[in-house]
Amino acid sequence: MCMCIKNICRFFLRAQSQMNENMITYRKTKKGIRQKRAMEKEKITKDKLTKENKKETTALQAISADERKDWISLAFVQAGICVCVPAFLLGAMLAEAMPIWPAIISGSLGYLVVVIGMVITGMMGCDLGVPSCTACEAGFGKKGARFIVSIIFAVNLIGWFGIQNGVCGEAFTNGLQAMTGIHVPVVVSNTVWGLIMLLTAVFGMTALEKLDKISIPLLMIIMLFGLYLAFKIYGRQGLETETVQTMSFMGGVALSFNFTAVGTINAADYTRFQKSRKDTVKSVFYGVFPMGVITLIMGILLTKISGEYDISMVLIDVGLPLFGIAAMIISTWTTNSTNAYSGGLNIVMAFNLKDNKRREATLIAGILGIVLCNIGVVSHIEGLLSLLSYVVCPIGGVIIADYWIVGKGKKQNFRPVDGVNWCGVISWFIGALCAYFLVKVEFSGIIIGGIVYLILEKFMPSTSRDGICEQ
Repeated sequence: MCMCIKNICRFFLRAQSQMNENMITYRKTKKGIRQKRAMEKEKITKDKLTKENKKETTALQAISADERKDWISLAFVQAGICVCVPAFLLGAMLAEAMPIWPAIISGSLGYLVVVIGMVITGMMGCDLGVPSCTACEAGFGKKGARFIVSIIFAVNLIGWFGIQNGVCGEAFTNGLQAMTGIHVPVVVSNTVWGLIMLLTAVFGMTALEKLDKISIPLLMIIMLFGLYLAFKIYGRQGLETETVQTMSFMGGVALSFNFTAVGTINAADYTRFQKSRKDTVKSVFYGVFPMGVITLIMGILLTKISGEYDISMVLIDVGLPLFGIAAMIISTWTTNSTNAYSGGLNIVMAFNLKDNKRREATLIAGILGIVLCNIGVVSHIEGLLSLLSYVVCPIGGVIIADYWIVGKGKKQNFRPVDGVNWCGVISWFIGALCAYFLVKVEFSGIIIGGIVYLILEKFMPSTSRDGICEQ
């Protein structure tokens, strides 16, 4: 009997012990599940925050290492800047002023000069991680960069946004009517497409990158198809027609550069996202030069064989308005998004906005461009914008001389100056006057402005330069 009771007790003790072990295991498992769920939730939150942080909101602050992009991504953005209606117009102007081969060679050489200029200013942006307007704070001083440089840049970029927006809107209205018989007011077309182009710029460099990776290959296909149709319909006779040369070879080189003068000086707006100087060279050369030359040649050939330089209009004329509209929209979109983007950066500086207001500033830039376009102002300011090229180029001369010669091309020697650096302001003013009244070539302002700056630096060096000469 006692043995039986002992066995029963042992049984219950073992059962109790097993139950305790099972309960402990259960609790541990439940706790582990809770911890796992908490960790997963935390990871999701972190990923969400990381994604939010990747959204580009800053304007003038230096781009961090983890925000830098590979050179291929930036090459597509650089290529998108070069493809627009004015680029085709360049080819047309050269085709009407000289024979085909001198036109192609002089225009291509002009784009090579553009590439060299963009590499020089672009490497500054890569080194410092800041846009062009901020890179001017040493040569012009913080107030000079704010009240002179950023305003000049903003006016240029907003004006060109409006002009290209108007070209796109009018082409869309005409093309849609030709294709369907439906008439959409030009004002509506301008507003709709202007806002679409603007939204890409608002989201920043990542959105520009995605847009150009899709649109550039698609545009290349449409352009080559249009050129093939033009040859098929119009033939080659136009290529054999002799052209009386009314423009010098160097005039063609200068004209080619002038079409992208502002983009050359503003290169740092985009190259600040590059990881190294080597990547900057690659993105500029492989992005700008091929697309620039291809668009140039296409404008020359189309003008010679059909009398029409714009590939979109050629496609509409041969009965393919859908392709024509697509070509016009894509070529304008890739360029105009960058106009609004850079315009926003300069508005932030000009109006001393908080650095996280880049998106709002970009919206302001684009909306101003759309409004100017719709009220017809932009049709009267093309001459002003051309005049501003003379004003923009000496800015490039000052910042190049300041960074590469005075500062010895070293990041640590870049020292923004409080107030106004009169050495830079005077050099810019003299460079613009000499280029406009004496040389009458826009890009000469880069050379003149840079030389004057180096001379003046010897007589009135900035106090921020103390110690540089000894390095």
